[in-house]
Amino acid sequence: MKKLRKLSVIAMSFVLILASGCKKENSVFLPVLTTNEVSSISFNSATSGGSITSKGGSTVIARGVCWSSTSTPTISNNKTSDGRGIGLFTSSITGLSPETTYFVRAYATNSDGTAYGSVRQFKTSADPANNPTALIPAGTFTMGSPESEVNSYLDETQHEVTLSAFRMSKYEITNAQYAAFLNAKSIGSDGLYAAGAYPTDTLIYASSDSSNWGLHFSGTQWMPVAGYETSPVINVTWYGAAEFATYVGGSLPTEAQWEYACRAGTTSPFSTGTCLTNLQANYYWGAPYGTCTNTVTTYPGKPQPVGTYAANAYGLYDMHGNVWEWCADWYGDYPTSPQTNPTGSATGLYRVFRGGSWYSDAEYCRSAYRESNYLSNYPNSYSIDVGFRVVFVP
Repeated sequence: MKKLRKLSVIAMSFVLILASGCKKENSVFLPVLTTNEVSSISFNSATSGGSITSKGGSTVIARGVCWSSTSTPTISNNKTSDGRGIGLFTSSITGLSPETTYFVRAYATNSDGTAYGSVRQFKTSADPANNPTALIPAGTFTMGSPESEVNSYLDETQHEVTLSAFRMSKYEITNAQYAAFLNAKSIGSDGLYAAGAYPTDTLIYASSDSSNWGLHFSGTQWMPVAGYETSPVINVTWYGAAEFATYVGGSLPTEAQWEYACRAGTTSPFSTGTCLTNLQANYYWGAPYGTCTNTVTTYPGKPQPVGTYAANAYGLYDMHGNVWEWCADWYGDYPTSPQTNPTGSATGLYRVFRGGSWYSDAEYCRSAYRESNYLSNYPNSYSIDVGFRVVFVP
């Protein structure tokens, strides 16, 4: 009997050992959690997190999110560490690659193992700094227009300007690039950038239904209107253009830089010569320049994707038409004496924009034309046909 009792004790111990081992495989001892939606998605970061509703069999000693480009990320991939215990937590995901699809899920670890929430998928945006540029060589040119030029204005007084070399965006800044900037800085639907140089000034306004070619705010982030990702950003104020330029390490072009780059070595009204045809730029084709004619007069009536038309001799696209482009300068009278790297008036009421737009007659697309309309050129003004590009000093 003693021997049988001893065997029974051994058998019971074996059962207990097996039961103890099974505990590790039983999910009832693991935490219970969900994964937060992914928000604030930029070209290199995003925000997620989780909510732990049960600790399981023991205290949660680690929590966060894990992510990878495969559909079932684990903590052996990339992860954040966001404290201990149950409840809601937020995770900042960094070090991402632009225009890449990722999968993320929350995790929680206790002494029994690691549990995961559901998988969420997201895609990072384009890098706003991925901005092809053209080198504009140093040189001297005659800025302004001769009085003999058709539609010349009095504020286009000719004068000699010498410029140092600089680089300029080949293309107007696009909706996708600007959205990436707004989301990277967590700028909300009001378009205000509290940490920027102009914290009380709106950077951009959402597109309306009647001109739905720009950006809209989805509730968590800014997004280009579908189909207009590579069209130039619109409804952006001078402040918004300047903040983006600073963000990518550049500045808005001065009027002198803009005109020199637009002319690309020419002295004619356009870099294309004395005419600007419907095959060369997006403008109101029903109003060609001077005695010029167009074979097609029904114009697009909205911005076109950047680079739709041929580049000028410096490799710059859409310097005539498509959208007006903000310059750095305050509007003011030109000097008559030679200038070197001029920056325009020190003060003023209006900022200048250049180049004409999809809505403009050809005369307003001239290389020398300066737009300073009091209704549209205050730095806090915006329009469905105004955008910008950026310059960089080597």
